[in-house]
Amino acid sequence: MLGKQYAIEDLSTSSIDFPESEEDKLARDILEKTTIRVGGRFETGLLWKNGVPDFPDSYPMAERRLKALEKRLSKNPELQQNVFQQIVEYQRKGYCHKATQAELDDTENFKKWYLPLSVVQHPKKPGKVRLVWDAAATVNGVSLNSNLLKGPDLLTALPSVICKFREKPVAFGGDVREMYHQLRIREADKQTQRFLFRFDPRSPPEIYVMDVATFGSASSPCSAQFVKNLNAKEYATQFPEAAKAIVERHYVDDYYDSVDSEEVAVRRAKEVRFIHLKAGFEIRNWASNSENVLRELGESKHETTIHFQQDKITEKERVLGLIWDTKLDVFSFCIPTKEDVFAFDNRPTKRQVLSTVMSLFDPLGLLAPLTVLGKMLIQDLWRTGCDWDELICEDTFSEWKRWIELLRDVELVKIPRPYFGSTLSTEYHGVQLHVFCDAGEKAFGCAGYFRIVVGGRAICSLVMARTKVSPLKQLTIPRLELQAAVLAAKLAKAIRQYHSLKVEKVFFWTDSQTVLSWIRSDQRKYKQFVGFRIGSILSLTNVTDWRWTPSKLNVADHLTKWDNMPSMLPDGQWFRGLDFLYEAEQQWPKQVQPQPNTTTEMRAIFLLHDIVLIEPFIDANRISKWNVLVRTVACLYRFISNCRRKHRGQPIEAFTCTENQRKLICSFIPAIKVGLRKDEYRSAEEGLFRMAQCEAFGDEIKILRRNR
Repeated sequence: MLGKQYAIEDLSTSSIDFPESEEDKLARDILEKTTIRVGGRFETGLLWKNGVPDFPDSYPMAERRLKALEKRLSKNPELQQNVFQQIVEYQRKGYCHKATQAELDDTENFKKWYLPLSVVQHPKKPGKVRLVWDAAATVNGVSLNSNLLKGPDLLTALPSVICKFREKPVAFGGDVREMYHQLRIREADKQTQRFLFRFDPRSPPEIYVMDVATFGSASSPCSAQFVKNLNAKEYATQFPEAAKAIVERHYVDDYYDSVDSEEVAVRRAKEVRFIHLKAGFEIRNWASNSENVLRELGESKHETTIHFQQDKITEKERVLGLIWDTKLDVFSFCIPTKEDVFAFDNRPTKRQVLSTVMSLFDPLGLLAPLTVLGKMLIQDLWRTGCDWDELICEDTFSEWKRWIELLRDVELVKIPRPYFGSTLSTEYHGVQLHVFCDAGEKAFGCAGYFRIVVGGRAICSLVMARTKVSPLKQLTIPRLELQAAVLAAKLAKAIRQYHSLKVEKVFFWTDSQTVLSWIRSDQRKYKQFVGFRIGSILSLTNVTDWRWTPSKLNVADHLTKWDNMPSMLPDGQWFRGLDFLYEAEQQWPKQVQPQPNTTTEMRAIFLLHDIVLIEPFIDANRISKWNVLVRTVACLYRFISNCRRKHRGQPIEAFTCTENQRKLICSFIPAIKVGLRKDEYRSAEEGLFRMAQCEAFGDEIKILRRNR
């Protein structure tokens, strides 16, 4: 759960494009082969792992779940009437139908599956009831979802959508009505989407079949995004900007966009609505910071607050959620009251602390100086070994109370939505990205700011921030500073990918001269920890982009310490950037040449050597007489001597040979007749003795040759 929560902080900026998995390739192939346009909608198939599986009998399970649902509905007549009405509406809209006798008779038992029906209510919207089909319900370990592929991730990252939403002064957006239900399922797969229902508990259950994609099915999100994008691409030539907006500025069923003028906003919105209608998608609930835009779109009511939710399927409420106030055109945050947790004198358990901290939802890191303190709390609890339902210790409780006090003021935070106010994108000149990074003993992080100059005046705005707690295994401060630099490099790449603005120059600021020295050195001479991270930094940035700043001018210093909480006012330096960014570049911190790095992280160099013994150069077992063996080895020495003589241009020393041998040798090489000499016999004997000693006393000889 911790991993899933913080997965949004994985900026996915690897310089390597990993190949698509086999499962994703199979899912994409199914989508491309089965998705067809049928009238004003699209039809597609379910993403089976291995074709339609052999299902067990799921009717008894679905019947038990139906009785449980009926018991719940009987206690709430208003909810029961709502569900009854929705089932009738589903049949009227063509989302489902009552199974015909032919379907019941012709479908083989192993090709049908019954989905339990459940009801989900939003705690903030008591009048909204959503029907969900539990595709994870199992029979003998088998469920519908266990046989379906999730498919490739075609969802646009929420930070990317929000970033583009902040680029320009006029903002607007809407959501698609019942998006999944506009996607029809092909006939061959429908019988695996049966469900039981009845309006009278005394009558036998009736069998219904879902004709469309359902909430709860593992393949529905991928299929819906594939169809949305496929439909948009069909109109890319006619409406290029609108088609691109549908692909890049949709988060599940929500569409958020920003443009320079009201006229462009109205035209873009109408084109998007037209394209969506061609696939059966109805975009509604328009919201905008412009009343004129809403009036042109025919929106009768004006939503003043729009929630950016992380989980669009279950609509799970976030304790700290990003909200867009359309009238003020600002982002704010909402904290529901939790008396059991927020009571000042109530010491929480580890479970309560984790629940509260993990509920914080800040996709852009706008409140990173606050949220990182919550991460530190969790790590401290992990370090103490506190049990889940055990009250936290006194030291952690004092930090908890400090954090709660800071959390209470979050609702007062108002962050302007547009980066540069009412400035038009045509006036942007020299867009710069400044990324600050820093590290402390408990955490490290970075923050990125846009800077433009309009009419000779600089404008800066916080774009995104990221933080991570230091590893439980303690690292040196220089190593943590290097980790922060890697995170900064990834953040810069993500920011450039998430925006349509053209960033002309990137500046990286750090107060660590050691890190600057490492980046400007040869990475191969450092230990693996340092060398690999320098390589990551250099693959994402240029050496000339890195600059030094004193700690007091490093805004990222607010992300690493408990006692350094910045002002969260809109005109505070956390949101608007440091003062020197508003001055000319000549007034920025003067650069100092970093001192040569210490040798603490240098790669150790070892010279390994060993004593090489004489290897056997003749197989003595092949010769039975000592004299013959010595003469044979002496001939080998004569051969070596002749090779050297030939190299020096001297005549070789030959034995007595036959007439044919003499003709062959003398025709090429001058030779003189010399028999084996006494010294050659002696050398042969010594060579044989040494060879025998090396075979029998190898270790002793090595020790002697090392002078030991």
